[in-house]
Parts: sequence; C-alpha cells; structure tokens
Amino acid sequence: MIIRIEVWIALDDEHHPAGEMVCEIDGGGRGRGAFRYAPGYLNSPGASALDPISLPLQEGEFSIEHPGIFPAFEDSLPDDWGRRLLVRKHRLPPQQQKLPHLLLALGASGLGALAYSEQGAPRQPEERVSALYLNRLVEAAEAFERGDRSDTDINLLLGAGSSPGGARPKALVYDEATGEHCLAKFPSVKDQVDVVRIEAATLALAAQAGLVVPATRLVECGSRPVLLVRRFDIAPLGRRHMLSLQTLLKASGYYQARYVDLLQVVRKVSADPKTDSERLFRQMVFNAVIHNTDDHLKNFWMTCTREEGWRLSPAFDLVPDIGQRGEHVLFFDLDPIFPGRANLERLGRTWGISGAATIVEEVFTSVANWRRAFANIGVSEKDTEQFAEIDDYLRR
Repeated sequence: MIIRIEVWIALDDEHHPAGEMVCEIDGGGRGRGAFRYAPGYLNSPGASALDPISLPLQEGEFSIEHPGIFPAFEDSLPDDWGRRLLVRKHRLPPQQQKLPHLLLALGASGLGALAYSEQGAPRQPEERVSALYLNRLVEAAEAFERGDRSDTDINLLLGAGSSPGGARPKALVYDEATGEHCLAKFPSVKDQVDVVRIEAATLALAAQAGLVVPATRLVECGSRPVLLVRRFDIAPLGRRHMLSLQTLLKASGYYQARYVDLLQVVRKVSADPKTDSERLFRQMVFNAVIHNTDDHLKNFWMTCTREEGWRLSPAFDLVPDIGQRGEHVLFFDLDPIFPGRANLERLGRTWGISGAATIVEEVFTSVANWRRAFANIGVSEKDTEQFAEIDDYLRR
C-alpha cells in the first residue's frame, strides 16, 4: 500500500505547501517513506527547516525506514487519548490506524503549524468548540473513558479534538472569557488524587519560580475541576511550528537521556541559546525539587516562527510525583534521582549557565511555599501530604 501526503504549513492565516511525502506499507505492516520540500517553500522568504536536525532546508529526497513517517510529522499527532478520539471520530478500521492514515485524518486540526492532505488544501477543522460547553465535555470525557458509546455528547468531544502528549482526558476549546484558544484538561475516572488542581497549583508555583509557563484558568464544572491552559502554538500572525526534544534528539522506544543532552540541542537550534539554556536549567531545577518525575522528552518542545526563529517552548505538564515513580525519566548527571542543591548548582556552573546559583536560590525559595500554593488552589491536605518528600528535598 502506497500513501501520498501533502504537507502544509501555516506561515500566516493560510496554509501553504511545504512538501510532500510518500509512505509504503508492506503486507506485514512495516513502512518506509520519503519526503521532499516543495520548491516554492524552499524559495520563500524566511522559510525554516521542518526539522533542523533530520530535515535540513535543502533540495533532494529524505528517506526513512519503519515506520515510514519522519518524527517531525508524528509530533503533530496526539498520543493515546487523542489518537483514540481520532480513530473513533473518523471510524478508522484497524488496517487504517497506521501513522500516515492518522495524519490524513488529523488534517489541519492538530496543534502546531503543520497540516496534511491527500491532494489540495487541507481540510479545515470544524467550528471551534466553546469553553461554555465544558460541563458537557467533562461528562463526555468520562463516558468515553468508560467506553460508553451511547453518550450523545461524545460527538461534541470528538469535534473538540485533542493534542500531542499525554494519556489524560483533554480537549481543544475557545475560552470566550479571555479570548484565548486553550487546552482543557479534565479529571480522569482513574485518578486517585485531584490531578487537575495539583497541576494548576504546580504551574502557578512554577511561574513564581521564574519559569515561563502558559496562562491558566481553573474552572469548576459542578464538583469537577477543569484546567484551561492557553495554547502557545498560536502566534499573532499564524501558528508556531513545534518539534519535541524527542524528535530533535532522534530518541525512540526505550531511551536514556540526560538534561545535558537537551541543553546541547537547545544551544544548537535556538535563536537565543543563552536565554533558552538558562530557561532549561531553571526548569530542570524546578523539576528536581518539586519531584516532577514525568520529565520525558515529549514534555519539552521547541517552537518556530519567521519572526522568532527556534525557541524553547513554555514549560507545561508540571506535576509532582503523582505516579510514585521515585526516579526521573531524564538523568540529572549520572543518575535519575534528586541530586541535591549543591549538585544542581555545580551542574549549572558546568553547563556555563550565568548566575546558576541565583537561579537555584530563586527556585528553592519559591518552592518552599508549595504547601500554601496547593492550599490556595484547593488541593486537599490528604492529597498534599502525598508529596511530603518535597520538604525533604528543600533541605538537601
């Protein structure tokens, strides 16, 4: 089976052809593929590579073996929760749930600047779903998690779509109260703690600690909280193209990566490597002391526009160790456990971060108020106490 896909990019309010790819899937389900840039895109002023590491902006054909789709395009797809919504919405049979079919089903409805079509301009997404429907959306998300196919509001949820990253329930909505496009994050029927309020509190704490984070708003839908997170892929003149650090590091399957690996890519790609290196270091320190062990490579992204170039995205998906993993996904130096304040300062000096000790001091001082921050958002004392190890880290 051979599938041809046109790739489009929203450089402004319209989509423009960026290139084309072809993917061949054999009888065993294995794929191989190729991509080449459109001549018009190569010659357009201010054009940038869709992946500066694997797809440099040049003529010629780029090829890839299984799965046949470059990770830069797979980054457009949602993970787990969102893919199940995509499959359900388009009624894709099992043989049409491969990556190229999912990209065609996604069309122009994903996050970031890229869109996909078989031929001609990509299918535009349905009319945006209003945050006024949050009560119905959160109920539909619960029904979808339970596998209830009779819930009439699931069509509303399918229309809202989802986003890259994460297995938790979420939807893309428009918040009339602020005039912003947002990612709405819902409670899960599997939650053992109040994950939504915990994330809201952690993001507020991160902002106090000097991290660049998206604007958020906590909304009560009956007894259930919903967190609205402003989308950072929407730029004033169009969209920001997005790439995960997993793609830029060419990491797949099981990987062992260190924060310094991210630093090296940021310094290579960023239009402002000094500022973005300091931002990455601050986020690493915050993740360490708040014990955010879910620091995998799909939780770090670079964004790009003509005006801004490549920049480290705002920090997101920040929570303490809700899953009680104990160990971080990323290594700080040679191991995945909390390294201590002195070692964090040493790592900053080793990285050449200007004012590393001051950054560590600012983060630790802000996180020292974590219990008050959690209480202000309404996190219960019982849930808060599950993360008491943060107090221990602040003393080490």
